Amino acid sequence: MRTASRAEHDLQCLATFVHGALAALHALGVGYNFRRRNWFDVAAHSAAMAYDVWATAKHLDAWGRTAAHSRVVAMKEIPSP
Repeated sequence: MRTASRAEHDLQCLATFVHGALAALHALGVGYNFRRRNWFDVAAHSAAMAYDVWATAKHLDAWGRTAAHSRVVAMKEIPSP
């Protein structure tokens, strides 16, 4: 079980990074196409960027939950007297 939670934690970490990087690249696409007045591509990059920002937030939330879960599992129980 601990290996599965560690793998889930690593997967959420990777997914957070990938969606964040994609959001940044789409932001560059928005800026480039805005400057060239290519409005259809501005809209397309904006929509894709909005999705990647949303996905980054969801993965970041899941990443935090897996980190909190692994901290709870790692703690030792206090024996009762």
